[in-house]
Amino acid sequence: MITTPTREAPPSRRRHPRLLVRTTRTTRLAAAAAVVALGVTLAGCASGATGATADPAPPAPPQHQPGGHSLTKDDVDTWLDGAVGSALQTTGIPGATVSVVADGKVLTARGYGMADTGTGETPAEAVDPERTLFRVGSVSKVVSATAIMQLVEKGDLDLDADVQQYLDFDLDTPKGAVTLRHLLTHTAGFEEVIAGLIGTPGSEKTLREAVSEAPPAQVFTPGTTPAYSNYGATLAGYVAERVSGVPFADLLQQDVFDRAGMTSSSFAQPLPADLDARLAHGYPDDSKPAVATEVVNAAPAGAMSATATDMARFMLAQLGDLPDDQALLQPDTLAEMHRPALGADDLGTLVAGQRMDLAFFDDSTPGLAAFGHDGDTQVFHSAMRMFPEHDTGIFLSMNGSGRSATASLDLRTTVLQGFADRYLRDAATVGTADTDSRGGAGTVDGDASDGPVAADLAGTYLSSRSPVTNPGALLALSGQTTIVPRSDGTVAVTPKPLGVTTGVYEKVGTDLWREVGGDALLATRTTDTDGDSTVEAISWGASFTMLRAQPWQAASAVLPSVVLAVVVLLASMIVWPATALAGVGRRRRDLRAGLSTGSATTTPRRRDRTLLLSRLGQASTLLALVGWAVVAVQAMSFAEVSAVTLRVLQGLQLLGVVAIVPAALVAWRAVRDRRGWAVVTGRVLVLASLVVLAGFAFGFRLIAPSVSF
Repeated sequence: MITTPTREAPPSRRRHPRLLVRTTRTTRLAAAAAVVALGVTLAGCASGATGATADPAPPAPPQHQPGGHSLTKDDVDTWLDGAVGSALQTTGIPGATVSVVADGKVLTARGYGMADTGTGETPAEAVDPERTLFRVGSVSKVVSATAIMQLVEKGDLDLDADVQQYLDFDLDTPKGAVTLRHLLTHTAGFEEVIAGLIGTPGSEKTLREAVSEAPPAQVFTPGTTPAYSNYGATLAGYVAERVSGVPFADLLQQDVFDRAGMTSSSFAQPLPADLDARLAHGYPDDSKPAVATEVVNAAPAGAMSATATDMARFMLAQLGDLPDDQALLQPDTLAEMHRPALGADDLGTLVAGQRMDLAFFDDSTPGLAAFGHDGDTQVFHSAMRMFPEHDTGIFLSMNGSGRSATASLDLRTTVLQGFADRYLRDAATVGTADTDSRGGAGTVDGDASDGPVAADLAGTYLSSRSPVTNPGALLALSGQTTIVPRSDGTVAVTPKPLGVTTGVYEKVGTDLWREVGGDALLATRTTDTDGDSTVEAISWGASFTMLRAQPWQAASAVLPSVVLAVVVLLASMIVWPATALAGVGRRRRDLRAGLSTGSATTTPRRRDRTLLLSRLGQASTLLALVGWAVVAVQAMSFAEVSAVTLRVLQGLQLLGVVAIVPAALVAWRAVRDRRGWAVVTGRVLVLASLVVLAGFAFGFRLIAPSVSF
């Protein structure tokens, strides 16, 4: 934006024509520069927003390759040595541990790479599947749920009762009562919580503190909208602690680990000394030093540490293969845990896609029923799959993320899919759309010609797993999905779920879409508004939902507007000192020329004060935006941001909002006094920019009562 100090009345202009020409020329050049900058920025943003084509050529997803191999220890060991052992060096993942169970026994347990690379103060140590503990991340949730279901078996807990009756603090649930069934299926309706999820030693909280100090807002009606929630799983664990009267870690130790013979597993933080000495170090990749032991304050959701052999025993327990004196649950309870826990009465047409079992993901694919869970901390990455029809299971954990953004995810996918294809998948089912063995996930019901078509899915979508009522809502700008209809009736989804590339999906049921050549599913739900049906939600992966973004929420619209506004304010800040110096020089010349300095200067000085307030508000807005950008980066890396810092940023943002008033006065006076196109344009642009950024701040909750996210 271009601004100049308020000049004297016209007579003074006539006395100093050379000064007027110099000042006006400076102003106009600055105005022209700002206009050029705006044009370049707008063109860049527009090209970025419209660069997608209607028919992109996405990479083909992997096809199932049935191997027909016998599930024997020798064959599995040889295959794992190649699939995992050989991959560590190329991916930069320091170490991995794997266990496989089949036919009621531990078939094999393997360790690869290093539990300690030796780059720190401790000596290098290889992974031992029987001794080395790994952090299993969210795989902890299904172990926690097992203890909860034990209490359900005893009659101490009711899956469908309001959990408020079990709590010792008031849980605000404006959208509806929350049950354990909702908590175990990620449908309690809570917004995402990021702050405090993963900390460093010394940041430990009690379980009550974790769930009661700053509970997230409930933003969805319970049971209707899958939204993965670590808070929900943690709250379920706290319910178990309250009802049992036993601290959560101790409850799991005595009722799960000790009973099942899992002698090297614990939820304790810090770990007991004997287990801590065997805990693998976690690394960003094999070339970097280890990070400090992660503290997961949402303990029931992700604090468990275990060896691969202990996880093998847990899989045997879930498959019903442990002796009666070690069995964790009755067969009927196991069956209830392993089938979809919500129906159409809750989910509506989203029921056509993958659904949550009780804490487990239904990972069934055509011809092969499966359930399990994945888990990730910042540096540990794990997965567990069980195939009940084959009485088989596999567990994998890695102690590093690898050199690429998707290294651990790619290796995890390769191992899980490769294992199923090589040993379990019937060649007759490969490439078919049979869904009889899907365990209730993705059942194709109805004619594919009915329901939404590709054009109905087109648009931008936000993740249900997002902060909504606090400054964390800003993160929604970085996780949006764009769906584009293709000429052949399919849709291109960018990025596809759990990926960074584009996926193409074809319609296979009234409300169901499947990835072309793959198994990934999308289920749609529509709303009727004034007779028009609109796809408002698309579920994937059982516990995640894409929600249609409002026009003002779409990054393709928001970011260009914000960038343009920032460019204007930056231009104004750059011009400010230049015009101020020019004004000082002019006033000195006026004094030397003997101009009057009487009452005629009162109004210009008042105007200068108004202009100063406008510029201070502009500077405050820019500082706040820089601060929010830093906060967003810290939040995404789970770094703690103090409430004081967030309140200061909100204060700076509010000053920018208040500055709209003096900016409007300055713009109005420029128009009234006919200050010239450069000054008028610049000040109007500043006003518009402050308004845009104020709307951005309120829309994305940068200014909100809560700063807890």
